[in-house]
Parts: sequence; C-alpha cells; structure tokens
Amino acid sequence: MSEFVSAFRPTFRPAALALAAAFAAGLAGPAEAESFLKSLARQAAQRAAAAAVAANNGQSAEVQAPAAEQEDGGAAAEPEAPAEAPTTGPTPWPVNAGARNVQYPSQLRFAEALQSEKKAFEEFSKVSCDDCEGGYSYDAWAQHFVRLDGSYKAWEKKLGALAMGETLSWQGSQSKGAITVVGEQSINGWPCKQLKWTLTKPKGRAERPGLICFAKESSYSGSDSWNIAF
Repeated sequence: MSEFVSAFRPTFRPAALALAAAFAAGLAGPAEAESFLKSLARQAAQRAAAAAVAANNGQSAEVQAPAAEQEDGGAAAEPEAPAEAPTTGPTPWPVNAGARNVQYPSQLRFAEALQSEKKAFEEFSKVSCDDCEGGYSYDAWAQHFVRLDGSYKAWEKKLGALAMGETLSWQGSQSKGAITVVGEQSINGWPCKQLKWTLTKPKGRAERPGLICFAKESSYSGSDSWNIAF
C-alpha cells in the first residue's frame, strides 16, 4: 500500500494525502484500499497530463503570434521607403525638386545657366523709349501686350488655360513674341506646364524656357492657383 501512497506526493498536498491514507485504512480490507488508491492515482495522472498539454499550447501560441503578425503585415513589417523625386526632367527643371523645404512654386530654384538665358532673353527684347521709366521698355513683358480681363492673377490664369501645344502670341514694339506649352510634367506633386518663350525680330531670334505650376501661392492661400515658377 505504501507504494500507492507515494504516487500522490507530486500531486496532492500533505493534508490531502493524510486524508486519503486514513480513508484507505478504514476500508474493509487490503483489496478495497488498493483499488481506491489506484483510482486516485489515475485521476492525478490525468490531471497532470491535462495541465501539461494546456501549458504547451499556451507557449506555442505566444511563439506563433509574432510570425502571424509579420505574415499579416502587422507592426513587425518594415514600412516601404518613399519614392525619390526625379533629379532631372524637361527644361527648366528646378535643382531643388523634391526638397522637403519646398512648399510653394516660388521656392523652386534653377541653375545659373537658365537664369543667364532668361536675362539674355530680356536684354534681347530691350527697346529705347522716351516716355518709359528708365528710358527702356521690354518686348519680353508679354503681359503688357496681351489683353487681360483685369481679375486677380489674370496673366497666370491665361497661361494656365493653354493646352499642350497651344500658343499665346503678341506683338511688341520691335519683336513678335510667342509662348507655347511644350510639356506637362508635374513637379513635387503639382500639375505643371513647361513653356517655350520666343521673340523674333527682323534680324534676330531669342528663346528661353518657362514654367508654371498649379499649387498654393503661400501659406495664406486658401486654394490652389497657377503660379509662375520660372
């Protein structure tokens, strides 16, 4: 009988073990006591096996949870890197396209070669006049020759309304001018239009690129509008 009593020590507390032994001792005979203790041993073994299975299942669930999160695109997945802004594009392409500090078209910057080309274009259009401020006017100042409706940013809206390949022309004092839309490549997520400015005189011709973009003009702007970037 002692071998059966020892089987309960890993499972039962001392008080419960003493109670079971006392109860077995009070049975009619050794056979009944042995049967009783065997029954208790089977029950204890079943409870121990059930507890082991439950503990093993809980550990497996904890191990599999991170893997499931990765497969389902959870927190363990690495975010995709943002697409880089193109560094080149149709002329005139800004040298700071895609920069984080560029929030408005007026903050775009262009290469010195393009700035020189624009300045040479204006010099080509220079015209002497007696009643002009400074003694000169410029045929490159197209907004002075094109009829506008007088509304706010009427010149910008006029250029923005031009379709791809469409041309706006004017006649200056000595030159005939034209602005043609030659591209529609967006910059910094803004819809933009690449322009070609031309001036033609009887004895010469000049041209330069231009750029307008549809975006907020500044932090005070309530909505997007066409802005001359170059």
